Formats: sequence, C-alpha cells, structure tokens
Amino acid sequence: MTAPQQPQVIPGSLSTGAVGTALLGPSPDGTCKAVFAVVTADGAIVQEDTLKGLDGLAPAGTVGPLLGRGEGVEPRLGVLMNPYTPTAGEQQLFVSEPFKNTIAVVNLVSTGIAPNQVFGLGSISRIGSPWLDFPVDIAPVQRDNDDPKWASNTTLDQGSDIYVANGGNNTIVRMHQDGGVVAVRRVNIVGSWRDEDGERLNGIATSSDRSTIYLTFTGARTYGMAGVLALPAF
Repeated sequence: MTAPQQPQVIPGSLSTGAVGTALLGPSPDGTCKAVFAVVTADGAIVQEDTLKGLDGLAPAGTVGPLLGRGEGVEPRLGVLMNPYTPTAGEQQLFVSEPFKNTIAVVNLVSTGIAPNQVFGLGSISRIGSPWLDFPVDIAPVQRDNDDPKWASNTTLDQGSDIYVANGGNNTIVRMHQDGGVVAVRRVNIVGSWRDEDGERLNGIATSSDRSTIYLTFTGARTYGMAGVLALPAF
C-alpha cells in the first residue's frame, strides 16, 4: 500500500519525464525515510520522499534540458550526490550537461519546519573543461561504502574523483570535484571514431571495490551494436 501524496512544500512535477536519478539519503524531516533526486527532461529537479511523495527542488532550466534536442538523443543524464561538502547540512548534486559540455554542481540545503522539512535549492555552479565532449554520464571513482543504507552507486565517497563518459569522442575523463583533470582514456568500440553511424558511450558505473569501470554503448540511430564493457579502473 502506497501512502497518499501529502501537500507539496515546494511545487514540482514529473510532467516531462525523468532522465536521471540519485539517492539523496534520509529525509531532513527526521523520519529517516529515503529521498531521491530526480532530474526531468526540461532541466528541473524534483525530490521523491518514500513517505511524503513528491516535492519540487529546482525549476525548469536549472540544468541543461534534453527537450527539443531532436531524435537520437539518449533520454538520460548522469547524476551523483556528494554528502561530504565543506558546509555542514549541505549536499551537492553533480549533473551532466551534454549539450553544454559542462557538469552542473547544484548545492542543496535543508528548508522548512518539521514535519514538512525538505531539501531546498542553494547556489549553482558549473564545471567546464576542453576534455568534456558531450558528457552523457558520470560515476564516482570511489563509491561511498560507509553506510549502505544511505549510499548507492550514485553516492561519492569523501574526496572521491569523478569519471565522466564522453559520448562525443568515446573517452573517459577522471577529474577532481573542482574540475581538475587527472587522466583521460579513449575507448575503442567497433566503428570509426566520430563516424556518424558508429557506436557511442552512453553510460558508466564503477564497482564497489573501485577496480572496474563498466560502460554501456549503443549504435547511433538504428545502426551498429550495443553492449556493456568492463575496463580496469585508472
């Protein structure tokens, strides 16, 4: 049985569809119910509380939208949560923006008065780099394994670097959380590089022991192959 939706503290909806999710952790209202961040196709962010239901978080256009980008665009964005920010009580979301060649850094704060306390929107900044070429997904180099009840494969460990999967040139970029690039690796997939109908990276994840990178790839349009690759971490 699903609990009824409670009155929203912040207006929001899933009217344009979800294109990226991440576990935020326990609700700031003290109930210890899980809350998920959901990025929608219009660039908004909502929060889904497993007890109270859906609230808004950030308006449309907060991150680069996928709507209106035409056919052949993968309907997904990479989203990571960073619980280890320098400011107590704040968290960060890292969201890939393929059409901007950037990664949005969205700072979250707790807002409202219990029992209606939810996450609220703080400042927004962006990471840019010449090594970003249509960044379609991101993953932690080190996943947070301290408390599996409040962490997932979308949760950064303290000080962890970030892997970025570039769908434009089939590279993986390892970078610090401030955007400093550590290393870059090119992935050779069947089909020539930048061939219009060749295969492209479209997803990335890491193993809990940080030894392996998992990549998904798909053929452009209706051509080519699709599959999963397992590569050594770097």
